Amino acid sequence: MGLKKQYLADLALLGVAFVWGTTFQLVKDALADIDAYPFLAVRFLIAFLFLLPLWRGGWRCHPAAFRAGCYLFGGYAFQTIGLIWTTPGKAAFITGLSVILVPFLAAVRERKLPAWGACCGALLAASGLGFLTLEGAFLPGKGDLLVFCCAVFFALQILAVKEAAKTMRASNLTLIQLGMVSLLSFGIWAVDGGGVRWSPAVLWALGVTSIPATAAAFLAQSWAQRFTSPDRVAVILAMEPVFAGIFSYFFGSEAFGPQKILGCALILAGIIVSELAGNATEEKASAAGKAAEGKGLSGG
Repeated sequence: MGLKKQYLADLALLGVAFVWGTTFQLVKDALADIDAYPFLAVRFLIAFLFLLPLWRGGWRCHPAAFRAGCYLFGGYAFQTIGLIWTTPGKAAFITGLSVILVPFLAAVRERKLPAWGACCGALLAASGLGFLTLEGAFLPGKGDLLVFCCAVFFALQILAVKEAAKTMRASNLTLIQLGMVSLLSFGIWAVDGGGVRWSPAVLWALGVTSIPATAAAFLAQSWAQRFTSPDRVAVILAMEPVFAGIFSYFFGSEAFGPQKILGCALILAGIIVSELAGNATEEKASAAGKAAEGKGLSGG
């Protein structure tokens, strides 16, 4: 029974990676008819309302939950705007760099050197980023830089979620983040006055990104991580940019020459190395903590 649930969990995570991967091309197509902030406002409002029945307990919230919501807004804002000037495949791989940045931002905050695995993963990913984005003038495009800012915000959001999750339910934490993204997007939309044309491409993109790619994906990921190991989660979710590249190649006519393929492969390798090394470090720290606790209980 346990093994069956693990396979189902792996399949659910693969589905999450696939859905997330396909959204890059859908969003890029929709941006021809809707500005970034109206799109984010409506997308996250639908997801928030869909998950609202899952709210449990009182209304006490950790301050980090609101920071996580602001970071999530920054990440999606930079990613969505960046998609106007870059390709879906490139955007997906650059966004994936957020998992590489997490240990470095954590090291800065804690004033210590990052682990060797994080450094190896960062070196691989940085090399891949160069192959993927540096073209004729050997400068990354405007869209690539905007999506890299998105990766930084997503990395900050991961750290804020880790802090808030110590005292909050996962469903409540998720709802606060979705609500913050929608609220901030509506605020900027009201000031900026972004345009909207409710075309089939916009409606289809909103339908896919709000329920399957946001609300359902969060639920599936939370359920699946109860039945599989962190390293398997990391490897499976690292398939997201791969799916994005494949989807963009077949449905968005995105060209992938040898240089871009090498860059994508190096970034993917860097993500996997960084995640696996990070999970191994956490497991060792947890085991050491339990051993120390056991010695304390035995009277040492």
